[in-house]
Amino acid sequence: MLSARLYTTIVEKKMTADFFIMKHKLSLFFFILSIFALSNSCSTLPKKTENTTCETRYPILLVHGVAYRDDIPIIRYWSGIPKALEQQGATVFLAHQNALASHMDNAWMLRKRILYILNETGAERINIIAHSKGGIESRLLISKLGMADKIASLTTLATPHRGSPLADSLIALLNRKNKLDLAFQIANRYAQILGDKNPNAKLATYELSNTYMQHFNKTVINSTKVYYQSYIGIAQNHPIRFFRFKTKLISTSEGANDCVVSEKSAKWGVYNPPPNSFDDFGITHFDIVGMRFVSKLSTFDVNLFFIEMVAELKTKGY
Repeated sequence: MLSARLYTTIVEKKMTADFFIMKHKLSLFFFILSIFALSNSCSTLPKKTENTTCETRYPILLVHGVAYRDDIPIIRYWSGIPKALEQQGATVFLAHQNALASHMDNAWMLRKRILYILNETGAERINIIAHSKGGIESRLLISKLGMADKIASLTTLATPHRGSPLADSLIALLNRKNKLDLAFQIANRYAQILGDKNPNAKLATYELSNTYMQHFNKTVINSTKVYYQSYIGIAQNHPIRFFRFKTKLISTSEGANDCVVSEKSAKWGVYNPPPNSFDDFGITHFDIVGMRFVSKLSTFDVNLFFIEMVAELKTKGY
């Protein structure tokens, strides 16, 4: 859920420069970043390995969350996870959906991607492992876009199934400061430079609110054809003040959380206990997918976590 951090930073710095000057400065920075935005190597079938620990019956699709993309190798969304899984026999693909788009727009992109993968591999179904907002998009894909027969399992990681109070707080804060439209314009420009063709930062933010997700859950119902399970890390006493602040903020209304999403909101389907972090400050929203450029202090072994998770899917026949 990197979008909340981006918008909050924009507001807290209280930028007074003209919007167009600000936009061009941001454009220059992200243009340099986008030079490295090449197609990720996990778009094609991995080489076969003798290790079969993670050789699931169906291919694995990793679906990223909001405000970043999985096809920018200079800062890899999934870190070394795809390679680690492939070395254990898994067939892994990345989703390549938009960074800032509505749930439905990204769900259609996922549908197209999955049909391509099934055709490429000859598989009948696919296993989805989705982080954050990607889990919501995957649920919508299954329930509303006729893909239940194509999905064997959906594993969500730190997905705000019941919304995140950060989205509500952010919208309220920007409204009070009359910066809402400005923030969304900047965010859309950022997303375009990353690779989004038609970003919609406004919907991407509103659809993560507690209020919106209450409505969403009334109409987007689980399919009996799909195995649903969920995970989340729990953050606590983090050495980085920014993470401590967000953890405390969410805990006042929703209890234990990963500094972005609460444990209460993340539970969906079969809920698995939070993984061990082997340190005193737990696992943040970013640690659980190996995003070390956000939280570099964690000792959490994310590759082992994913290997064990996928091995368990194999054991269950998926």
